[in-house]
Amino acid sequence: MASLPDHLRSTAVGKKRISKQLLEQHQCRRILLASVRVFARRGYQSATVDQVVSAAGIGVGSFYSLFEGKEDCFLRLLDLIVVEAEERILAAIDPEAPWRDRVVQGLREVLELAAAEPDRAHVAIVEAPTAGPVAEARYAETVARLAAGLREGRSTDAPGEGPTAAFEDAAIAGLAWTLHLRLALGQPVVARELLPEMTDFLVGPYVGAGIAKR
Repeated sequence: MASLPDHLRSTAVGKKRISKQLLEQHQCRRILLASVRVFARRGYQSATVDQVVSAAGIGVGSFYSLFEGKEDCFLRLLDLIVVEAEERILAAIDPEAPWRDRVVQGLREVLELAAAEPDRAHVAIVEAPTAGPVAEARYAETVARLAAGLREGRSTDAPGEGPTAAFEDAAIAGLAWTLHLRLALGQPVVARELLPEMTDFLVGPYVGAGIAKR
């Protein structure tokens, strides 16, 4: 039997067929990226699947072939935002630098990310704690990882008695709350304005306020 002409084949000659899994991954990411604005602008509780579907330009059936529902979509979006943010933060930190400098580098990247992508920051900081127990738990895990990094400063030779036992958790919660207020009110996050104050707040108890400001 003669073979089909090249133009009638399902894939071009010399090219591999794109796998169903790869297509689904692409579609899933497209939906997640479209949902950022929906969840950030409408809030998790008020957002609907129809709004996400409309923003992504897909059918409802396509959505439910990839997600169990709104919560599943939000949780996977939250994971995406956190993973990509942590990758950028780690890339901005010099692993050979002193602890104090690494904290400042990481803090600067956090603030710059929030400034550059306020909708993503809104989802991760404002909406996550109110999007149900699973999202709240994942938010708490992120806070705990940041607090653990800050806790490394206890090995620094710091003047005075050093921070209190629960300082790290409270400090990261304070940073999150500062960003939460600005994002919830639609105020811009200006890294150069917040960085000196937050550096003194986070690093000062370990190394002294004067050193932290320098």
